[in-house]
Amino acid sequence: MNILFVAAECAPFVKVGGLGDVIGSLPLTLARMGHSVRVLLPHYGLIDDKRFGISNCDTFKMVWNQDVADVQVACVEQGGVVFHFIRGWPFFAPHEKFVYSHNEGIDIGRFLFFSKASLELVRRLSSKEHWRPDVYHTNDWHTGMVPFLLERVYTDDGTLGKAPTLFSIHNLQHQGWGIGWHLTRAGLPPVDHPLVKVMGKAENMMAIGLAYSTMLSTVSPRYAQEIATPEGGYGLDGLIHARLLHLTGILNGIDTERWNPSTSQHITVNYDVETLPDRIENKRALQAELGLPVRNDVPLFGAVMRLAEQKGPGIMLPTVRGMLEEGDAQFVLLGAGLPYYEQLADQLRRDFPDKAAVKLEFDELLAEHIYAGVDVFLMPSLFEPCGLGQMIAMRYGALPLVREVGGLADTVDPQTGFLFKDYQPWALSSTLSQVLDIYHRDKEEWYTRQRRAMDRDFSWERSAEGYHKLYQQTIDLHRAYA
Repeated sequence: MNILFVAAECAPFVKVGGLGDVIGSLPLTLARMGHSVRVLLPHYGLIDDKRFGISNCDTFKMVWNQDVADVQVACVEQGGVVFHFIRGWPFFAPHEKFVYSHNEGIDIGRFLFFSKASLELVRRLSSKEHWRPDVYHTNDWHTGMVPFLLERVYTDDGTLGKAPTLFSIHNLQHQGWGIGWHLTRAGLPPVDHPLVKVMGKAENMMAIGLAYSTMLSTVSPRYAQEIATPEGGYGLDGLIHARLLHLTGILNGIDTERWNPSTSQHITVNYDVETLPDRIENKRALQAELGLPVRNDVPLFGAVMRLAEQKGPGIMLPTVRGMLEEGDAQFVLLGAGLPYYEQLADQLRRDFPDKAAVKLEFDELLAEHIYAGVDVFLMPSLFEPCGLGQMIAMRYGALPLVREVGGLADTVDPQTGFLFKDYQPWALSSTLSQVLDIYHRDKEEWYTRQRRAMDRDFSWERSAEGYHKLYQQTIDLHRAYA
């Protein structure tokens, strides 16, 4: 099967969030399964071409905004996947050192250009290399216009017409408003889908992707249910509910080779389920690294998160403060984000210098030290489409304490961690008390949960099998409608 991914992020080239992790792993896994896979990405100025061996491979002209744009395409092949990077003046210029603009209106124009140029590139790939997608896999609002363009602009095109499309929702909160003016300026037709128009979402790129795609998916089964509700739909629940029969939730995976405590060269002592007692050395090393008292007996809690409302710092930080005031425990935090939460976190460090360590930054190696060293991994999210931290933590034997939402509810259960429901400090505090009780009073139960957690299969191979079946369903449904 020929599979084309169109996305705004892809690790390791460029990554802001979970979308980058998915596009960095799923295509490679599908290629190992025997599929022919290509990935189209914007050629951001901050991508290090030299580091990744990216080189120019094509140029073409495209009519755009009542002018002619020179589109440059760069390429690299990794793991059997061909990655194409697209730029064209004035979009994604080499001097631009950002992925997303602070002005969403600017991004609307950038990603509409990227979507149109991507489809023109596919026509060239078909002509020059005889490669044509069997299915288009688009992702989040940035590429929501691809299904629209395929249906409204290229429907009679011999190469692009009659194309099956899968649209994946990685985070419904971000939607991309204001496309109408850009369509008019680019000489493209208006959005005419009746569902989008009747719901007043014709300016919304996420809604357009949802409406015009053959099939929809999201990154966990629980999140697929939540986004069809007023609480989780962020204004698009009506549209999603109308397309519910064509929506599937497939749980993300993690890179089990990169995140492997038995082989990692970045932790103090390697270990697996059979040598779990050796893990304590990583706890001691983490305490020493962060300037905390080195103790085996004290429960060590940790979090690796963006300090944004979605991730739950608003209930986590006051709850942790109460725990440190009342009992014997330690806490480590790695992350950055909103200044308000950064200040609260840093105040915690200053008030409890022997109990709390806070690093207001992003550091993948320190993150791995935290996964390998803490006893409990905190992830009290307001909402969580999938989440990777809890899966990595379990692979490293850190028991997750999570809110029962989205992918957290799909990956953590009372056999492998701890869950709470209400998004309130008291609910998190009550569960923390249960955690401490088991930690101090029932070591055998603690070790049993650790072993169960480490044995869970969160590999991308499992997820890729689900996507393979979904691609075939998408193709079959498209043919049935055609």
